[in-house]
Amino acid sequence: MAQLSGKKVIIFFLFFCVFVLAKAQEESEIYRPKDYKDRAQFEKFRKRRMIIAAWQINQLKEGAIVVRLKTNQKLIEALRKQGNESLAIEKEAEQFAIDKNTLDAYRKQLTFCKVYFMYSYSSDSLLQGAKSGIFLDSNLIVDPLITMNEKFYLIAERDYAYNSSIGFVKEDSAKFVSEHGNPVKEMAVVVKNKYSHQLKAPFPYYVKDKTYAGANADVTEKIIFNGSTKEVLIGKQFSKEKLALYIGILNDNLIQFHQSTPKPELDKLDPSILPFLY
Repeated sequence: MAQLSGKKVIIFFLFFCVFVLAKAQEESEIYRPKDYKDRAQFEKFRKRRMIIAAWQINQLKEGAIVVRLKTNQKLIEALRKQGNESLAIEKEAEQFAIDKNTLDAYRKQLTFCKVYFMYSYSSDSLLQGAKSGIFLDSNLIVDPLITMNEKFYLIAERDYAYNSSIGFVKEDSAKFVSEHGNPVKEMAVVVKNKYSHQLKAPFPYYVKDKTYAGANADVTEKIIFNGSTKEVLIGKQFSKEKLALYIGILNDNLIQFHQSTPKPELDKLDPSILPFLY
């Protein structure tokens, strides 16, 4: 009975977290006199948000998503330093399975735009302008021949969604700003700009993971790792089926938002908005 009550508490807490995030997005559309100088200021910020999102989705259609994959390298190196080679290999294989399933899901389900893959340790190289030498092939190996020719890109990864502590930031100061809001819930996908700032509504910048207890029970999968077949245990949220579902939702959301959002005409925009378009 106590165990059942504990599960109910967890379920309530997770739903509450998602509610807080959704509520925060809804409230960004509500005029609150205490938060703005006047209604004109509110409308100015609302219009800015709509224009930036419209510009981003139309740029993305001709641009690319770069999927940032994790390596779990710190844990693996720590295990090896402790002399626990067998557990290090196990964790390495588990992460490989998660990354391979993620890569396959994006390759099959994301049709809205081009997609590339890199490990998180290549983030700085990408931001500094690297267009090749960091992207992964279908076997998660860096292929120097893979070149990203698209000028505009966004980053997608599994991460926490935040009640953002930052508003829109001009590009000349974006690299000095980082997210310090309150993490609400770990999402299946969070879409960010090239400075790793979480995007803002109405852009469809996240896909929810399952929020009820037991949804993410472990599953066993077979992989080819280091030349041999190996069974690994991974969370159900990282299974081929779940990841295909999540990326399919992301793709549908991007398509629908693009279809309903005309491309802004830059020559007709308020010049004050231009520094936020990157």
